[in-house]
Amino acid sequence: MLKSIVHEIIGTPRREPELPQSLEQFRDRKRVLIIFADAQDDRALIQDEWLRKAHMRLIEEDVEVFSIAGGGAFALFDDDWELDADDIRDRLQGPPSGEFGLILIGRDGTVKLRSSEPMSAEDIFAAFEMLPMKTPW
Repeated sequence: MLKSIVHEIIGTPRREPELPQSLEQFRDRKRVLIIFADAQDDRALIQDEWLRKAHMRLIEEDVEVFSIAGGGAFALFDDDWELDADDIRDRLQGPPSGEFGLILIGRDGTVKLRSSEPMSAEDIFAAFEMLPMKTPW
């Protein structure tokens, strides 16, 4: 009973989103940066430019970058991946279609960072070290 009272007072813990099946191939191997873009939103263009300037560092840090736009998933640097854009948006609780968003997924398959604004590559790299590791879900 005490346990149920505590849950009523402080609420139940928020469940972490489940890793989309098409991203499972990166678990324990790479970090994945997902950019939710819209053609009408300049934030996606800004983010794209910042990431392209950091291309070599992204490779060194084992980061794959994908843009979710227009119902498709597109690799920023390498087109050899097939991803399900709708599943990624749903399972990662991404922004509604037409809105900008950024989600960084760690090697362990957990969400490490979310932003509704573009982030510099340096801020994204800093998140690798600063954010606590979450247990996989």
